Amino acid sequence: MPEITRKRNGELIRGVFEILKKHPDGYPAKDLLRDLEAVVPPTEFEKGAFPTMPNVRRYDRIVRFGTISFVKAGWLVKDKGLWSISETGLKAYEKFRDPEEFAREADRLYRQWRKEQPDEPEQTVETSEGASAVATLEEAEESAWSELESYLSSMNPFDFQNVVAGLLDGMGYHVAWIAPPGPDKGIDIIANSPRS
Repeated sequence: MPEITRKRNGELIRGVFEILKKHPDGYPAKDLLRDLEAVVPPTEFEKGAFPTMPNVRRYDRIVRFGTISFVKAGWLVKDKGLWSISETGLKAYEKFRDPEEFAREADRLYRQWRKEQPDEPEQTVETSEGASAVATLEEAEESAWSELESYLSSMNPFDFQNVVAGLLDGMGYHVAWIAPPGPDKGIDIIANSPRS
C-alpha cells in the first residue's frame, strides 16, 4: 500500500492553508475538503477507499489526519467544524515554502508539544484504521455542531426564546420575564446575574 510521504502531507496542508488564507474568520471543514481537490488534486490512491471501510474515501481522512501536527504546532485551529490559520501558522506558511520542510517543522513542534504533556501511555496511530478513528471523531463533532446550528436556526423564534430562557435558568440566572408572542417576533428575555 502506498505511503503518504511527509512531502505529500506538506503539499496537502499547504493547500489547506492556501484556501484558509482567503477565509480569515474560518472555513467549514467539509467545504474546505471539497475545495481542496481543485488546489491539490487527489492521487489515484487517495481517491480510493480504505479496505476495511469501503464507503470512506482516503483523501478526506488523509487530510484530516495530516493536520494533527499542524494543530499541535499552533498553526491550525479547529473549532466546531471551522478551520482557520493562526498568526504563527501564516508566518510558518510564508517561511517554509517547501512542502516537506513545512511538514517537517510541524512534526518537530508536535514532538516538542508531546514531550511537554503529562505522562500518559503513548498513543501512536500509524494504521489507516487508527487514522480513521481520529478523523471519525472530528467528523462526528462537526456533524453534531452543524445539525445543532441548523435545528436552532430553523426554530420558531418564540420556541427559541424559551430554549434560551431555560438555558439561562439552568446556568443559574434568574429569568425575570419572557416576552409573550407578538407581531414583531422579537426575542426578549430579562434575566439577572447568576444566583449565589
